[in-house]
Amino acid sequence: MEDNKKFYSVKYMKTIAAFSLCAILALYQFFAVNVALADEWGLEEQATEHDKSDSIILRYDGKTWEQVYRGLNVWLNAIYGFADNDIFAIGEHGVILHYDGKSWSNQESYITCRLNRIWGSSHNDIYISGDYGTVLHYNGAEWKKQEIGIGDWLSGIWGLNEKYIFVVGTLGKILHYNGEKWKEQNSGTTNWLYGIRGNGKDNIYAVGDYGTILRYNGKKWKKCAQNTNKRLMSVCVADSKNVFVVGADGMILHYDGTKWTRQISGTDNWLRRIWGIDSNNVFAAGDYGIIVYYDGIKWNKQKSGTNFFLLGIWGNRKDNVYVVGCDKDDRYDHLLDTSPKKQTKQ
Repeated sequence: MEDNKKFYSVKYMKTIAAFSLCAILALYQFFAVNVALADEWGLEEQATEHDKSDSIILRYDGKTWEQVYRGLNVWLNAIYGFADNDIFAIGEHGVILHYDGKSWSNQESYITCRLNRIWGSSHNDIYISGDYGTVLHYNGAEWKKQEIGIGDWLSGIWGLNEKYIFVVGTLGKILHYNGEKWKEQNSGTTNWLYGIRGNGKDNIYAVGDYGTILRYNGKKWKKCAQNTNKRLMSVCVADSKNVFVVGADGMILHYDGTKWTRQISGTDNWLRRIWGIDSNNVFAAGDYGIIVYYDGIKWNKQKSGTNFFLLGIWGNRKDNVYVVGCDKDDRYDHLLDTSPKKQTKQ
């Protein structure tokens, strides 16, 4: 009798094991088939892994934003390019990345301080502004530091050509380069300046703290009418009748050639950078992954797919726009404030 019990017990266990094995195989087949179908139709879940990276680069193809780069211990805050296969991204600790159309590679800057903004007239003539009076020049082969005679933080750079370049920074600092040397100009303000851009020698704008907007007419800088007391971070000059400025708390100001008006951005997040393809295609990016797009009529939010702080933007077509950014934690407070002394929102 005892032997029969053992026999049926063993037989029962074998049956359970066989059934479990069949169930596992069936589940495997089910998921394998579904994964195969998902892969075939491009429906597989995309692993963003933003939480495992310190910085990202996103690209807009005219429809959606897609992550094209992520890096560890690489904190990016600006991007600029000349073609689809010739793009530069810069950031903390002197990092410079170059994209050749296939991959991102490091270039040697020979410095370790933060690099803030980048501009160039061609691949063989690129300038970068950074902390401690840093100005780097690229001749197409290597980066070299230029001596400009100051040690101030330089937050922005823009030029019309290789002999007409400006940098702006701490305490209203503005320097002009004529192709041979850098010379300081009188800005008429001691407010920190963060962004500069123009569309001609006599139509250049610089923006900064406490709602500061300056305009250069080719001879001197003059203050524009103040419309806000908030910090203004970046400016885009599409043409003489379409100037856009972005800043703290989702601020967007527009100048139509006669007056400044505030536009509805649809966000309270800080907007750090703005870039225009033309007056009907303007992008602005900022905190917590915010990206807004202007179609010539109104601003609309776009899905970036990230909550990173987006600090730089560049594009050469409305279907080829890039943004760079970094994760938000205590390590990035100095990046997001952009000044040596931490300031609060104005």
